[in-house]
Amino acid sequence: MHTALPPDFALTAWVDESVIVGRTGSDGAYTMAAAVADLAACPEVRDRLRALTLGRTGRLHWANESPKRRDAVTTFIASLDLAAVVVVGSPMLGPKQERARRCCLERLLHELAVFGVGDVWMESRSAVPDRRDIRLIDSARRKGLVPDSLVVRFARPKDDPVLWIPDAIAGAVTAASLGEPRWVLPLEEILTRHDVVVR
Repeated sequence: MHTALPPDFALTAWVDESVIVGRTGSDGAYTMAAAVADLAACPEVRDRLRALTLGRTGRLHWANESPKRRDAVTTFIASLDLAAVVVVGSPMLGPKQERARRCCLERLLHELAVFGVGDVWMESRSAVPDRRDIRLIDSARRKGLVPDSLVVRFARPKDDPVLWIPDAIAGAVTAASLGEPRWVLPLEEILTRHDVVVR
């Protein structure tokens, strides 16, 4: 027997990425992560995320956090009622970074649509790359990979702390790829990973 969902129930995804730039003789990887949650639960989550900044101005940013702070952040994320969907694209040499992003974003949006997500918020990089993403999304719609009902918008991390979550998830997965699985381990029960080949 299925429990009826409340009328205001809606799944939203927040998306960010992490990059390992490959050089001659080594393979890089592009990791794109989504945190999927019920929007109605997010005001409290935003308050709790802001509390994690320890009174500092700005935001949580994985690349700037100490190992101990990363422990606290991943433990907090694992305690939330959310799902993490991650796509890792490789191999990726530096010049293929945008190609890798396209491969990962197309697959991620498809997986999010299958998951039942209706709205996607991506971290804004700036006007020009955001427009490039929009062109990719339009192309994926024409291919039938992304439904017209999936709405994709852009936001800045300082404006929406929920974007700090996929930043941390992507960072934890990247750290594991580099040989440090410490931060991805707490996330294993909520994380689904998809690997794509960057051609």
